[in-house]
Amino acid sequence: EDMTSLEARLLKSTGEFQVAGGAKPNDLAAIQVNTNNPNDWILAKVITHDSETGMFKLSDEDTESNKIFHLPESQVVILGGLERLSKGDIIYAVYPDTTSFYQATVVQVPRKVSGGSSFVTVHFIDDGDEHGITHDKAVLMKHVMRVPYGATIVNT
Repeated sequence: EDMTSLEARLLKSTGEFQVAGGAKPNDLAAIQVNTNNPNDWILAKVITHDSETGMFKLSDEDTESNKIFHLPESQVVILGGLERLSKGDIIYAVYPDTTSFYQATVVQVPRKVSGGSSFVTVHFIDDGDEHGITHDKAVLMKHVMRVPYGATIVNT
């Protein structure tokens, strides 16, 4: 086994690459814009990926922003390969009506809805209302990823 395939296998096993094969234009990705904060990930869309240099060009999925990012593979997680989740799993998911990822705990396993989309029901960390109750939130499976390498898991 050569170093490239060994490295790819190791990265896949850590969840860094959730989709087999290369990234394609319009693939959704989680990106780490600020490497000083390993918990800070936002939703973006792949414009191009240079497999020679490993560099990505991505657009911010926030409709208010026209930002374009040029990032190395180490700061990009292509979304979409996560299927098996169990109740109690800790994941990162896009908080509803935002483009930011936050730590969440799976409270109901993924299920499909009409139209073919799948969603998972989660509790986001620090998401209690004024009475301290954390409400279930449904998140599309295409907006979740495993906890990124280096992120701090907050125990609930």
